[in-house]
Amino acid sequence: MEPEWMKAITNTTVCNFFYFWFVFYAILLILAIITTIGSVFVAKKLGWAGVALSAQAIITSLLAGSFAMFYYIICDRALLIKATEAFTTRR
Repeated sequence: MEPEWMKAITNTTVCNFFYFWFVFYAILLILAIITTIGSVFVAKKLGWAGVALSAQAIITSLLAGSFAMFYYIICDRALLIKATEAFTTRR
C-alpha cells in the first residue's frame, strides 16, 4: 500500500517527528494557560479587549491541548500497531 521508498523510514523516525510536534504544542499549551490566567486578572482593566484576549487564550489552549494529545497518540499507537503486527506475523 505504501511506496517502497517510504518503507525505509523507521518507526523511530516517524515517532520522533510527531514527538517534536507534541512537545511544541505542549509548550504552546502551557503558554496559553499562563496567558489565560493573566488575562483573567487584567480583564477588568482592559474591558472588552480583556474579554477578547481571554477568549482567544482559551481557544488557543483548547487547540494546543488537542493537537498535543493527537500527536502523542499518533506516535504511541503507530509504534504499538507495528509491534503488534510484527508479533502476530511471527507466529
